[in-house]
Amino acid sequence: MRVLSIQSHMVSGYCGNKAATFPLQLLGFDVDILNTVQFSNHTGYPSWTGKRLDAEEVQDLFDGLEKNGLSEDYTHVLTGYIGNIAILETIERMVKKLKAKNPNLVYVCDPVMGDWGRIYVAPEIVPLYRDLLRVTSVITPNQFEAELLTETTIDSLDSARAAARKLHALGVPNVIITTLKLDKVPGQLHIEPKEPDVEPLYCLTSQEDGKEQHLIAFPTFHGYFTGTGDLFSALVVARWQEQLETNQSLAEATVRVVQSVNAITHDTWQHQTRRLQSEYKGGRPPNPADVKACELRLIQGKAHIEHPERVDTVKQTRLD
Repeated sequence: MRVLSIQSHMVSGYCGNKAATFPLQLLGFDVDILNTVQFSNHTGYPSWTGKRLDAEEVQDLFDGLEKNGLSEDYTHVLTGYIGNIAILETIERMVKKLKAKNPNLVYVCDPVMGDWGRIYVAPEIVPLYRDLLRVTSVITPNQFEAELLTETTIDSLDSARAAARKLHALGVPNVIITTLKLDKVPGQLHIEPKEPDVEPLYCLTSQEDGKEQHLIAFPTFHGYFTGTGDLFSALVVARWQEQLETNQSLAEATVRVVQSVNAITHDTWQHQTRRLQSEYKGGRPPNPADVKACELRLIQGKAHIEHPERVDTVKQTRLD
């Protein structure tokens, strides 16, 4: 398996391609890395340096791969944060070219646009992502991104299920809404919180135009986390490929992804609370040393990536 991963890059820390490459390599993938952004560190620090590539530079890199026959055997494409309209259009053309060479190419798209009500890309990018869904195999929006793409409000399990069906209608066969806040869920998904006043989050998977949907529950923590979405979408590439070789269950693939991500998040939470002491209650720390203490414990989580079945705090059920 060989994946072209197109997203941001940090010299220090784990976001974008830095969060995606190690897990994919660990699970047996060759990873070709195309960085759309190269920063010294992620933007949760007080400052950062670096540059963004423009669409011509991205196209130039792809042209170089093509001229040397290096784009002939991609089995997968993964995209994360793009943030540039012209680059997104370039990526759509790239994916169409790759699919013409390999109709079985799997494209996992994380449409990084915002979170919890805050959009951090140009609004004009939203319709471009809608167009991109026609060539996407799996999409992994969070709740807010699913709302943007479907122009709906998700305020219940029913509205989340309806949003997933709208995403199918836009052309994508497999939908994972990665983080949902829900008040009413099936009783078998009850999760005991790891600390007081922390509600669990939910992940919705949808296949067959919404005829097969599952809900996954997992615990959350008072902490500051970056790169979890990038880790999530990278693991979707690997775990979905496993399912394609067996019974094609998106829910089973996603459970294994959530198990790994949640275990690494838990270890990161424990590390940052030890480092930042008892007065830390989550949110972005004020100084660089404390932000560094919150970086994902990715390398230390090697076993969680390889053996997600050891995590027993994640629950899932099929929705009728």
